[in-house]
Amino acid sequence: MTVSGSQFNMSGIATAVHEEETALTTDRLWPSKSLRQVLAIAEEVPVPEVDGIDIDSRRLTEGSLFIPLAPPHAERDGHNFIDAALEQGAAAALSHLPIGQDLGRLPVDDTYIGLQHLARAARSRVAAEAKIIALTGSSGKTTLRSWLQHLLSDVGLTHGSEGSFNNHLGVPLSLARMPSATQFGLFEIGTNHPGEIAPLSRLVDPDVAIVLNVLPVHIGHFESFEALQAEKTSIAEGLDASGQLVVEASIPIRSSQPITRFKVLADGLTSPNPEEEAWDANDRPLYAGQITINEEVHRVLLPAPGSHLLATAAACLATYAALGLDLDAAKEKLKTVPIPKGRGQRTDIRGITLVDESYNANPDSMMFALEALHTRAATHRHVILGEMHELGDYAAEAHERVLEHALRCDSVIVVGEGFRTAAMRLGVDHLTSVADLDLKSYIKRLGPGDTVMVKGSNRVFWVHQFVQQLSTILEVG
Repeated sequence: MTVSGSQFNMSGIATAVHEEETALTTDRLWPSKSLRQVLAIAEEVPVPEVDGIDIDSRRLTEGSLFIPLAPPHAERDGHNFIDAALEQGAAAALSHLPIGQDLGRLPVDDTYIGLQHLARAARSRVAAEAKIIALTGSSGKTTLRSWLQHLLSDVGLTHGSEGSFNNHLGVPLSLARMPSATQFGLFEIGTNHPGEIAPLSRLVDPDVAIVLNVLPVHIGHFESFEALQAEKTSIAEGLDASGQLVVEASIPIRSSQPITRFKVLADGLTSPNPEEEAWDANDRPLYAGQITINEEVHRVLLPAPGSHLLATAAACLATYAALGLDLDAAKEKLKTVPIPKGRGQRTDIRGITLVDESYNANPDSMMFALEALHTRAATHRHVILGEMHELGDYAAEAHERVLEHALRCDSVIVVGEGFRTAAMRLGVDHLTSVADLDLKSYIKRLGPGDTVMVKGSNRVFWVHQFVQQLSTILEVG
C-alpha cells in the first residue's frame, strides 16, 4: 500500500509518536516502524531506520532518506539521482515511479506529499510542552532564527531551519528533520508571491509566530505595500487559540491572540559605550541600545552595531517575554550572539576593517548598514554597494535614496543596472559587474584606520566570491 492524502491520519501519527520514544535511546531520527506508518509503506517492503532526510542527492549524508522531487517542485526529476544517492550511502529513497521491489526504494504515490506527511508527523510527535516558533519578515529572518537558537540552547534542546530554508520545500524539510526530543523548534517562513505564508504557517503549527519587519522587499509580485504587509501578517493563521504573536510595534495587525510588541527606540541606536567599559570576554567592544517590549524599556548590549541588529535583539527578547522565560538571562546571552557570514561580519586586515554585508540587501537594510558604518571610528569610510532586486516600480526611487545616503562616505562605488541612473545623476562611480573592479588598484586608495563595507543582493557579490577576493588581496597588500 502506498501513501495518499486520504490515508494519512492522526492515529498513525499517534503510533509513530510511541515509536519515537524508542528513537530517544537509539538516536535515530526516524525509526523503521515510524517511517513505515507515516508513509503507509507495505509490510513486505523493507524499511530501514534513517538518520537524516534530504532532497538534494549532492548534500545527503550516509544513513539518510533521499526524497527525490519532480517538476513542478524541482527543475529536474530527482528520481534520476536515486541510484547515485544510494551509492553515496543513502539508507533509502522514496519513489513514486513504478519500480517493483528494488532494494532501497520506498514506494509512495507522490514524493512531495510524502515529504509533507513526514513534516506533519515530526510536528505531531514532539512533546506537548515543546514550543514551536514560526518567524517571518522582509529582512533578517535567518539572523533572528540563529540568535533565538543561540539563546534558547541554554534552556532546552533546539532545532531550527538550516540556512534560508523558508519556502514550500525548505519548511517541510526542516520540520521532517526535527528530532522528537526537540523542546524549541524555530522555522523561517518566506514569500515571493501572495498566499505562500499562511499554508506554511499552518504546516508548522506554531505556538509563537513572529513578524520581524515588513519592508518594500520582494514587492514585485504584490499589488501594493499593504498587500505585502497582509501576506507577512498572515503567519498568524497558523496559530491556534492558545498561540501568541510577536510583532514589531509599527506593523498593523488584528488578532484574537495575545500580541507582544517590540520596537527600537529612536535614540537607541547601538554605539560603543566606553563610559561603562562594555567589553566581551575577548576584549572586544559591545554596543549599547534601547528597545521596548510592550512599551517597557530595556537596554541591551550586542557584539556589533546597527539598528537592524538591535531590532533582531528586540524580537528575541519579546519572544522570551511571550514564552515567560528569563529576560535577564537572554540579555546576557545576547552579548555573545553570532554574526552570520555576509550579515555584518567585521574583519581587521592589516589595519583596515572589512565589513561584509554581502548576503542580501533591500532599501531599509542598506540604510541600516550605512547608519551602522558611522557608529564606529574610522579614518575614511568606503562603500561598495550592489543593486537591490525585486523592488518593482519602487526600484528607481529606492536606489537613488540609498545612494544619496551613501554620499556621506569618503568613497562610493555602485554595481548593477539598478544604480545606473542614480549614479549618473549624482556623479558616482558605476560598474556593470564587480568583476569590472580592479581590486589591486582599489586597495591602493585605502589606508590604516579605514573601513570598507560591501553591501548588496547576494547575486551581485557571492557569484564572484567578491568579499573573499577582496580579503585575500588586502592580506597580501
